[in-house]
Amino acid sequence: MADIVFGLATSRSGMISMPVDLWPLMAERDKRRRLRNRNGDLVTYDEMLANAPASMAAEVTPEVFQQKYDAAQAAFATLVKRYAEIDPDYVLVMGDDEEEYIHDDNRPAIMLYRGETWRNIPRAVTESTDPVGVASNWSWGREDRSYPVAAGLTERVLRYLIEAEFDVGDSLTLKAMAHGFGFMYERIMHRVVPIIPVVVNVHTPPAQPTPKRCYDLGRAVRDALLASGVPGRVAVVATGGLSVGFLDEELDRRLLGALQQRDVQTIAGLPRGWIQGSTGEVLNWVGAGGAAEHLTMEPVNYTPAYRSPAGTGTGLGFAMWT
Repeated sequence: MADIVFGLATSRSGMISMPVDLWPLMAERDKRRRLRNRNGDLVTYDEMLANAPASMAAEVTPEVFQQKYDAAQAAFATLVKRYAEIDPDYVLVMGDDEEEYIHDDNRPAIMLYRGETWRNIPRAVTESTDPVGVASNWSWGREDRSYPVAAGLTERVLRYLIEAEFDVGDSLTLKAMAHGFGFMYERIMHRVVPIIPVVVNVHTPPAQPTPKRCYDLGRAVRDALLASGVPGRVAVVATGGLSVGFLDEELDRRLLGALQQRDVQTIAGLPRGWIQGSTGEVLNWVGAGGAAEHLTMEPVNYTPAYRSPAGTGTGLGFAMWT
């Protein structure tokens, strides 16, 4: 029978894929954006700066940037090494699409892709692409290539979920995979194996599943694998997050602690306003936590990677289930 024997969750921010001398350029981008706080309110950079503690200035020096980058790289390398040691037969991917191939014309809350293969299309880099885009694009996959999907096993999972009363979207022809999947091939997989792609609308209300629903989805997917009759060792992989843009260290740590303790009540109570946009990718972590609930979560590292005096940045998180 197929079963989950390992899990990992990792941030995939450009901050772990580019040199630290470009972090200030990401901060310059922040000045032109409105960022979402834990209540879901959009705030300007200037509003954040006015409320930032004086201690924030010490977080945005070249020396601190390098220390945090080094810590993140070491943690990420630990995950990749452990994944290679496990060498699974299949990978269950709890992923999302960031307005790349799924749009407002049809945005299912949960969808399984079950084509025989799935194409990765690298992001285009042109003369107008800024240095941040050029430096980080590589991590999303540099090769236009189609990768194998465990189509039969994925269909069995889908049918099981329907019987378990999950309303699941289904695709055989989605044009290509989102960049979070490309990141997995470029940065994590040492050997290509078939995947079971679970695509969750983590970004965009109103068709956005709740944290509790995502945890239960992970549990149900594992049950489906156990019931499939297909042998194999499965790793569950989640990428993205944690808090992005408006860095909320307290909520990041709350989530990590709840996943480690299997505290579904705390997970269910995470602020819904917080879980939108790129920060919504914490729901990938939640789904992985449900799928790997029978294993022990080991937080590898959490680095609050601030990049501006206003407190913008990304909560860089790395964890595994063994």
